[in-house]
Amino acid sequence: MQLISCISLYFQFEFISLSILTLKIIDIKDFILFLKNPSLEKQIDITSVPLFLKIVWKSFLILLISDIIIGLIFCAPFIYFNLFPSLKEINFGLLNLLKISLYYPIAEELIFRLPLRSSKFNLVLSFSILISLIVFRRLISNIYLVIAISLILYFSLNILFRKNSPLSIKIINFFTLKFRVVFYFQALLFGFLHLTNYNLEFKYFYLFPLFILNYIFTGLFWGYLRVRYTYGIYLSIASHIFINSIYVLILKH
Repeated sequence: MQLISCISLYFQFEFISLSILTLKIIDIKDFILFLKNPSLEKQIDITSVPLFLKIVWKSFLILLISDIIIGLIFCAPFIYFNLFPSLKEINFGLLNLLKISLYYPIAEELIFRLPLRSSKFNLVLSFSILISLIVFRRLISNIYLVIAISLILYFSLNILFRKNSPLSIKIINFFTLKFRVVFYFQALLFGFLHLTNYNLEFKYFYLFPLFILNYIFTGLFWGYLRVRYTYGIYLSIASHIFINSIYVLILKH
């Protein structure tokens, strides 16, 4: 997400800074405390569809503001010294737009955020999608084929990881007992995955973590939504779809 896009958003959504002060937004204090000590203990109930949509909208405001702040602090100096990489050219065909705004958000949330609350179903589904995208990445242009392969892998892994099998129990226990490590790792991995969005010069590899700070923060935030709220995986998916759709519209125009 380039600084120019961030500045453009800032002026187009100037009202957001003011509305943030008056909205009873997602508890930022709770988010910060959660980051200090991620845990699976407390959950907040989502009791209605309007509340669900309200949280999705407020998550957009929070991520927008964070993107602007990170963009101004880190992107501006890098752009000044001609160090910030350019985005790879995006094909704005209908199928590609659907991938960016719908397919990738769903797949990424199921891979990175779904296992944060571990169960056999969550882990098997996540691993199935991940394996299919890695092994069959060259077939990603055929979404239906990838979905079919993911389903085959899912049922195959279900047979392999029988309920209450020693291996299944060990994996679930690891994700539960080492939750803090898993939580931070998914956000870091999510961030570094998005280096593929840029035209990178590897001689500046030491700057790579700074290029994707906004993605790391986003991974932490969606992880928070997934864990802290009931139906959290649907929250993170909806928020991801909304964010990607907005940025696609901005980049397209």
